Amino acid sequence: MFDSNSRAAKLFPYAKWGIYSLLSLNMVLFFMHQTIIEGLESLAWIVLLFLLEWETSQMDQEYKSFSEKLFLQGGRFVAYILIVYSAYEYGTFAYIDENGILDLFNAVMWILVALLIEYEIFYEKNFHRVAVKVLGFLKVSLYIGLFFVAILWQLDGEWLDFYDAALWIVCFFFIELNILQFEDKLPKEYEYSDESY
Repeated sequence: MFDSNSRAAKLFPYAKWGIYSLLSLNMVLFFMHQTIIEGLESLAWIVLLFLLEWETSQMDQEYKSFSEKLFLQGGRFVAYILIVYSAYEYGTFAYIDENGILDLFNAVMWILVALLIEYEIFYEKNFHRVAVKVLGFLKVSLYIGLFFVAILWQLDGEWLDFYDAALWIVCFFFIELNILQFEDKLPKEYEYSDESY
């Protein structure tokens, strides 16, 4: 993806972890002004983000131990429980009546993005050509939808929500880059196998 000796490649990790740090700080600020449900959802998403970063940055390697595998997969499973529960709360009539439906749309789209990434992690080297194209189309569509929700928040004067949403999109862009870098390293005989799926 990057020439390892290029200036961009050397600066990339600092840029990525700088954005991750901004998101973490933003989560702390949000946590102080959110309901318990919203706070738990934010915490679950930040945990999920870092676990996905860990997982996708070493897709070309085996787990170092069973404990690492259990930590990565078990941690994501717990995070998803909290995330799905929060999405359910966003879908209640009381919440929608008070806050509108954008939070629900946003939550569902993010869950779908995360599940598509999980699919790619699960299949690793065995990507089917058709599946890759479909996954790419679905994820691009979802990211466009998420950006559209962010714009609606901005138009509604919710600048902090817009800023937070933009940070999340950039952070998941880094996860996507990890996956693309892994795909670039695949031997040709494994890349986008027609026999798998």
